[in-house]
Amino acid sequence: MNINISPPKTSQAMTSEQINIAESYLREVLDKLRAALDPSTVDLWFGRAKVAFFDGDAITVAAENEFKKNTVINRYLNRLEAGFEEVAGRRIRVIITSRDEINEEENRIFSQAPQPKVKPEEKNQEAALIYHDYTFDNFVVGLSNKVAQSACLAVATNPVIRINPLFLYGPSGLGKTHLLFATVNEAFRKNPGVTVLYVTGEQFTNEIIDAITAKNTTEFREKYRSVDMLLVDDIQFIAGKVAVQEEFFHTFDTLYKMQKQIVLTSDKPPKDINPLEERLKTRFEMGLIADIQPPETELRTAIFKQKAKTLGLEIPNDVLTYLAENIKSNVRQIEGAIKKLWAQSFITNEKINLNMAQSILSDYFRESKAAITPEIIFKQIEKRYGISKEEMTGKKRTAEIVFSRHMAIYLIHEFTDLSLKKIGRVFDRDHSTIISARDNVIKRMKTDPLFGREITEIKEELTQK
Repeated sequence: MNINISPPKTSQAMTSEQINIAESYLREVLDKLRAALDPSTVDLWFGRAKVAFFDGDAITVAAENEFKKNTVINRYLNRLEAGFEEVAGRRIRVIITSRDEINEEENRIFSQAPQPKVKPEEKNQEAALIYHDYTFDNFVVGLSNKVAQSACLAVATNPVIRINPLFLYGPSGLGKTHLLFATVNEAFRKNPGVTVLYVTGEQFTNEIIDAITAKNTTEFREKYRSVDMLLVDDIQFIAGKVAVQEEFFHTFDTLYKMQKQIVLTSDKPPKDINPLEERLKTRFEMGLIADIQPPETELRTAIFKQKAKTLGLEIPNDVLTYLAENIKSNVRQIEGAIKKLWAQSFITNEKINLNMAQSILSDYFRESKAAITPEIIFKQIEKRYGISKEEMTGKKRTAEIVFSRHMAIYLIHEFTDLSLKKIGRVFDRDHSTIISARDNVIKRMKTDPLFGREITEIKEELTQK
């Protein structure tokens, strides 16, 4: 960042006490400036200034924009330093930045995290983005997903030989995407030279539309028809799109005739995807169709246990059972519940127990049938990621908080009739920051299929309540 004196630090390390002290100091300093100068002049240059960081020795103040930042540095920096020294009783270094620069930093954090660990095989960097955290080893198997898991393992071990195509279906959040990437990771382990392409149904649709618009379908077809393994998540997205279905039909036929592996997922079996051309339904049914159902209590308990182990937590069996009995349909909420328990244990220095779980998670499990409001969206994101509303609307900018904050801003804009200005008030940010956060989510949805699926699932969870 190009700023005065030295780069501003982020506020991710600030405690609530530091924030309160710093804001109090800034108010006092500005009051002194108003007394010494024309109040309207002070309000003009500092009216929307905010504390960006304070560690006791240095304070970073964010002006409204670059123009005001430069004016403050050139005209008022010495007065600010003198003012802070007077109110604090000691010298405090003053760093001036702008809200634009703070937004840029937050946008950078959002674009980079939290990303799954990615290690594309060097030969396949152009063809696939493989998430190595998803493996068969960390996929918990039970009666509700055993057939799907076995089928994926067979495909990964001997592509095309046994099952082609493989069609997985079931509600969101039950592990279909996990199995897709586990299949690819195992296939790479067996044959590092295999070429793989993973896309969502929405991404396939967008790419063919772009190709048709640009009159460049040849390059599109070369991309999709030259791989050894094609995996399409949420294939039901192409339903009702005639031109897209036509292109996918020919892509499917070409790969199948070349004996290339095809794996598809959907929220429903082929016969129930409507409107979908009959010739596609029959092709989807040519191989093996395997469903994944909501996990039984024993499997949910095992999933909780593994997730807790991954996070380094010890959770008693009675608490695991309590969690498993209350989270029945979407195992993605598991991590959010565990993080909430961890946070309570960390704050109170109390071991996780059943009484704590029942107290902390009682509202967490209560479903609302009311219209979707910002509060419902905050609660849904907290369920999923373990980040509270206070953190999302606060000043900290850790990767997880920025990620959740931008998601909340986007969803509130999507599901409520609040204006950008009113959403800004909810987050104590100006409307340009809200626009930037919303646009970041939209941009990432277009380039990151897994993230796009995450958004889709949250939307489904919100609308199904």
